[in-house]
Amino acid sequence: PICDSSDRSRNSSSLHLPIMASAESDAHALHKAMKGLGTNDEQLVDILTHRSRGQIIEIDRVYRSLHKHSLAHDVHGDTSGDYRDLVEGLATPFHEYVADLIHSAVKGLGTNENLLIDVLVSVPGPVFEAANAYYKEHHKKTIEEAVSGDTSGHFKQACVRLVKGSRHFFAPMDPAGAANDAQEIYKKGEGRLGTNDDFFVDLFTTRSPAHLYEVNRLYSDKHKHGLVHAIKSETSGCYKDLLVALATPPAVYWAQRIHEAVKGLGTNDSLLKRAFILNEKPQLREIAAVYHAEYGKSLEHDVKGDTSGWYSKTLMSLLN
Repeated sequence: PICDSSDRSRNSSSLHLPIMASAESDAHALHKAMKGLGTNDEQLVDILTHRSRGQIIEIDRVYRSLHKHSLAHDVHGDTSGDYRDLVEGLATPFHEYVADLIHSAVKGLGTNENLLIDVLVSVPGPVFEAANAYYKEHHKKTIEEAVSGDTSGHFKQACVRLVKGSRHFFAPMDPAGAANDAQEIYKKGEGRLGTNDDFFVDLFTTRSPAHLYEVNRLYSDKHKHGLVHAIKSETSGCYKDLLVALATPPAVYWAQRIHEAVKGLGTNDSLLKRAFILNEKPQLREIAAVYHAEYGKSLEHDVKGDTSGWYSKTLMSLLN
């Protein structure tokens, strides 16, 4: 529905980088896969689904120097449909992809709050610095200015904090700090008349997923329900949805979002594609495990049943 809805290995892809002979060899192989009539989709997918974000940035740098276009530009011209959107997103340097998603969320009349929340809860703070430079170059304003102009109230306050890189995504859990946070959340929320929203915004936009996982455990032990229940009882609207998303472990959040994308008749392909681009292989493995435990079917089974062709094959390659 619109506006209603301990991950310590989140950066594990940096510890287990995919094997890449060289950025130069990948750039040449990708160009060869796309030049002339027809496309070697197997080669294209094999490379793009087995490279880290850092490796893609380096491949794109080399590709631009050799062929005068970005890698994503040529991928776009050689593919189509949902498959195009997916592989083009994978071929785009991550900070540029993030900036483009934020622009899609705020451009025109109205705001796509769900899209904005998906980005804000998934992107580490330092990425926003590079995304902001790219955004300003292409749209003549900062991401903060764009988001501020399209949001309001405490939702705006929290969004602005996040795009300024306030969240310490990979910070370890602090046991003493977690105990204090659990106590203060109750005091400034359910334990009083009215909610200290400034405190809620400050806490949930700065703490890491691993830290909030421990805060939630402590809060549940003390009050017989977790942070999500507390947030829902004290807040509303998109502000509530953002805080709930921040308080939910990333793998759980994305398992829920992917299930929303594929359940029932039809598929929310926009949501499905960004779920697979915003999360790298280590995170997708965690999401798949949560998905199977929660819904009784494998993520691969449900995604494959809702997709086809090279679009489906690319998603499966990301999962395997």
